[in-house]
Amino acid sequence: MSLQAIIMAGGEGMRLRPLTSHIPKPLVPLLGEPVMRYSVKLLKTHGVREIGATLWYQPEKIRRAFGSGERDGVSLRYYEETEPLGTAGSVKMAKGEISQPFFVLSGDGLTDCDLTDALRFHREKKALATLVLKRVPIPLAFGVVMTDRESRITRFIEKPGWSRVFSDLVNTGTYIFSPEIFDYIPDTGAPDFGKDIFPALLAGGLPVYGYEMRGYWCDVGDLKTYLQAQRDLLEDVPRLPHAQGVHPDARIAPSARLEGVCAIGPGASIGPGAVVRDSVIGANCVIGAGAVVEGSCLWTGAQAQAKSRVSGTVLCEGASVRQGAETGAGCALGKKAAVRALAQLRPGVRLWPYVKTAAGAVVTRSVTQGEWNAPEWSARGAECDSAVTACDLCGAFLQVTGAKRVIAAQSGASALHPLAAAALGAAGTNVLDAGESTAPMLQALIRSLKADGGVFSDGQALRFFGKGGLPLTDKQKTALDGCVLRQELPEAFGRQGRVVPFSGGEEVYLSGLLASCREKPLFSPVAVFCDSPKLLSWAEEGLKRIHARDIRLGGASEAEAKEGETGFLLPASGEDAALLLPDGPLPPEDRDMLALWLFYGWEKVLFDLPGTPRAAEKIALLKTPDDSPACARQRALMEDGLAALFLFAEAMKDGPLSDLLPKIPHTHLTRREVACDIRDKGRILRSLCGQTAGDCVLGEGLRIAHHGGYATIVPDAHRPAVRVTGEAPDSEFARELCDFYVQKIQEMTQGKNNLEAMP
Repeated sequence: MSLQAIIMAGGEGMRLRPLTSHIPKPLVPLLGEPVMRYSVKLLKTHGVREIGATLWYQPEKIRRAFGSGERDGVSLRYYEETEPLGTAGSVKMAKGEISQPFFVLSGDGLTDCDLTDALRFHREKKALATLVLKRVPIPLAFGVVMTDRESRITRFIEKPGWSRVFSDLVNTGTYIFSPEIFDYIPDTGAPDFGKDIFPALLAGGLPVYGYEMRGYWCDVGDLKTYLQAQRDLLEDVPRLPHAQGVHPDARIAPSARLEGVCAIGPGASIGPGAVVRDSVIGANCVIGAGAVVEGSCLWTGAQAQAKSRVSGTVLCEGASVRQGAETGAGCALGKKAAVRALAQLRPGVRLWPYVKTAAGAVVTRSVTQGEWNAPEWSARGAECDSAVTACDLCGAFLQVTGAKRVIAAQSGASALHPLAAAALGAAGTNVLDAGESTAPMLQALIRSLKADGGVFSDGQALRFFGKGGLPLTDKQKTALDGCVLRQELPEAFGRQGRVVPFSGGEEVYLSGLLASCREKPLFSPVAVFCDSPKLLSWAEEGLKRIHARDIRLGGASEAEAKEGETGFLLPASGEDAALLLPDGPLPPEDRDMLALWLFYGWEKVLFDLPGTPRAAEKIALLKTPDDSPACARQRALMEDGLAALFLFAEAMKDGPLSDLLPKIPHTHLTRREVACDIRDKGRILRSLCGQTAGDCVLGEGLRIAHHGGYATIVPDAHRPAVRVTGEAPDSEFARELCDFYVQKIQEMTQGKNNLEAMP
């Protein structure tokens, strides 16, 4: 027996993502059954038993779901495309197995069309092709078809505007063809019925007719029509067999309420006080106590946990809306995606498979991978994965700091810079645009111009500074993260600010750095190496102003101090200069100790900076809390490469730097980072506090004394990691200390909590 029908089942269903991210569109479930099964059942109802299916996207999943068709009482055979052939090209693969008029149906449509009557019409008209048509009130999204009084098609209009809606009859994608249709389908290319074949048949005067159906038809093309098709099935609008009501294996608490029309699958559990309204709850789903699910569809194993609210949302297999969380109309969660506790999805937001939100977050845009979390902070600042994130960060910065006058600058040509400036202005802040700069220069401008803060764009990252040019504290960063997650942002355009170009920043910056320098000339030769011509010119200009008489400039690749010369290597970022002596670079820890010594002699005060060696305390006259403004001010000066250069150059007016080196306490540092689950950070510190035999001091993390050496353990404030520093008079002991605690932390993260005594 020849084939009697072909189901086109190759669609990806892009508009249905994330529902179709892991399954092909024909397998999207309607009341627990793949949408394609309704087409198979319809064909069987009208006496069709021999069916072919054309496959393209994830074909093996459709083969597994339907097999030979035995379960459905039909015979199924498959035609798999090795490359996209178009709707007509895919159907032509069955040529040679069809000898009579046959049906072509879409594998992702839902209809109860009277196929028997449509076939009668086709034969009466002696048609080559019959298109099943349906009247719809708003045909803009479909292919409009015009017919004459004999139902012969006279014109096709693909997705017209209102000015070209000459008919309310649309193409449903269900066809009846005589076998001769294959003669009009090209053997090459990817011919499409609607775009290529039907217009060509009309142009050739061939008999193409339109059969107007009277029953139900729905193109399950997007989330809205998908949910509508579920509701229509529940209300028995299409005359199709389907699952109904509550499965006997479902467990429903006595105080739970089912309202409207619902379908509850086997193994589903609905907790006390929960409300399910006009929804489809799949097999083994869990609805927690006090949860509300309305107008939604939950696939197998999905969860709406206690006190959550799920409205107009599709939850794919294993997806979950956690305790107290909410989703709005038009939302969708892909396979095993999760809206964590107390978070909210604004209407229309979609989470792709396995994506998870942060707890308490307000998610305003769809997320395709990873987690919707607060932006990740790096040494460059907050990393921006989109323009929306950048605008949110700028709004959150204003919300946290209350800044009214801000300076914006950028490293090189950053695409974020104009966006950040515009976002700040749109939120009502006046912005001075300093253009290309360095972060230290921006900090200096904030201090000099008494601005409320600043934003520095560096590649895809934004760095924020508060009053006095100080970096945001961890507390402020946490508050900023919270504003982004909860979308507690200033109203855009509520009060329009201005963005004004600012020039002369270089002069303000240099003058501020050199304000305290003495008139005494600098005789010692100085060499400065940097790959940024701008920074080199600033360094040369500043050294000339303090009367340096022998200056040598070069690129980073030439960085080497000659005999009798002091060298400086400046990164292009302008931060963290390296000090070069003729016998090699000064170790960073010795350079920092020397800088602290100079601060001590220069400002008569030294603060115990976070992250600086314990040895620094030996030269400190006064210590203040780690988060004090004075402490942060000295840290900013130390991290400013030009500030350090001029500080060291000023010291050289009284003799070579080598004379100062013996006066500072020397130390060796070894630093490493250990990855850990963010939830383990507190447990790690608690275990180390309680079990270590060393002298443990609490501060910024833990500082543990060991026989003249120190280990410092500091959890990263924003990343799932712990930083470990070993400090000792010799490098070997510093490395041993660091390695010892790295190993202990790794053991704790693997469930081994024992701490052995330090050898």
